[in-house]
Amino acid sequence: MDPYKQPLSVKILIAVLFPIFKLFNRFEIIGKENLPKSGGIVYASNHISFADPIFWVLSIRRRICYMAKAELYNSKFLRGIFKLAGVFPVERGKASVNSVNHAIDIVKNGGILGIFPEGTRSKDGKPARAKSGVAYIANATGADVVPMAVVSKGKIKPFKKVKLYVGKPIPHSEIHFEGTDRKGLRNASERIMSEITKLWEEGQNEW
Repeated sequence: MDPYKQPLSVKILIAVLFPIFKLFNRFEIIGKENLPKSGGIVYASNHISFADPIFWVLSIRRRICYMAKAELYNSKFLRGIFKLAGVFPVERGKASVNSVNHAIDIVKNGGILGIFPEGTRSKDGKPARAKSGVAYIANATGADVVPMAVVSKGKIKPFKKVKLYVGKPIPHSEIHFEGTDRKGLRNASERIMSEITKLWEEGQNEW
């Protein structure tokens, strides 16, 4: 079985949940044509709610693997769901070598890695400064990065409109840096986050 192919059970669940979410959260996707149909890729988005990964899964038909804070794995129920969904643990605030290497392997083997560059949810809903993880992984894999932005006026609540903006992929050549070049790493992180912020601002202006 291809570990990066969406399981049939998840496809069925998406087919059932998508109409409900579209009604319940008045959910809309903008820029879906920018989603690559094949190949290893990194998806990067702002983070404003616990529901953000669900919006990703409902929007992208390919299987997405993404990190979740390690403490969530204390629940046997969540562990089962995470395994089905391709989620893997990372300790918050630490550069877990195993988690990073696993993320790199996912992309190199043709899978999709979903990551929130900020590392945690925004308290005020505005995009914040990116941590270095997304740029480091993208550079190590040679992959392009697809910027995305979850946009809502205020906190996400039932029957409140939510939009997912998908931007054009950032070519790897535009965020590449050599080895341990800290300035290059910082510039790449800022470039990725700036594209996410542009999408978020576009969403705010079009509301």
